[in-house]
Amino acid sequence: MAREAPCPSCGAPVRFLSSVALLAVCPHCRSQLFRQDLNLEALGKSAELVQDGSVIQVGTEGRFRNVAFAAVGRLQMRFDDGLWNEWFLVFDNGDQGWLGEAQGKYAVSFRRDPDSALPSYDELAVGRKLTLQGKAFEVVDLRTAEYLAAEGELPFKAPLGEKASLADLTAEGGGFATLDYSEEKPLLFFGQWATPEELALKNLRVPEGW
Repeated sequence: MAREAPCPSCGAPVRFLSSVALLAVCPHCRSQLFRQDLNLEALGKSAELVQDGSVIQVGTEGRFRNVAFAAVGRLQMRFDDGLWNEWFLVFDNGDQGWLGEAQGKYAVSFRRDPDSALPSYDELAVGRKLTLQGKAFEVVDLRTAEYLAAEGELPFKAPLGEKASLADLTAEGGGFATLDYSEEKPLLFFGQWATPEELALKNLRVPEGW
């Protein structure tokens, strides 16, 4: 059930769709709000989102591996070759995940605890092979991303304006992994590419002019 609380910066109501998110962005004044139950603390403002034509919005619903989910927040990131959205998903079974979106392509990923030490970013090179959770992967891309803007609810304070080094890896037989070096210890995500039809997306945003 959605709940509301007043924004401490502008007083407007902030609606919460998730019970697990720790941060929300006020849709009225763009303040980042740290959440403790329904007590909110302002942490500064988020930059405006760059309009990128995405049809996904906060409240979009879908299914992945036969489990329903809802998109409750977004991180917008900038790479050298364009923008990338990461939508924070909450699933009906209690899981949390991310829906990556760029240029009409979609990928669903989940954070996992590594079963062994992960290499530093400086140790990686395109073509290097790694074994992650017992599965063979190959590094296919190394890049730097800037955390540009945020909206909705997120499971952590968005490090807006900061940059992070990322490594993308693919596995034989499909699937991918991402190593995120935005924190002191690298974060590991496993994922899978999916089409809009496979995700059964609904409650999509109607582009302006349609």
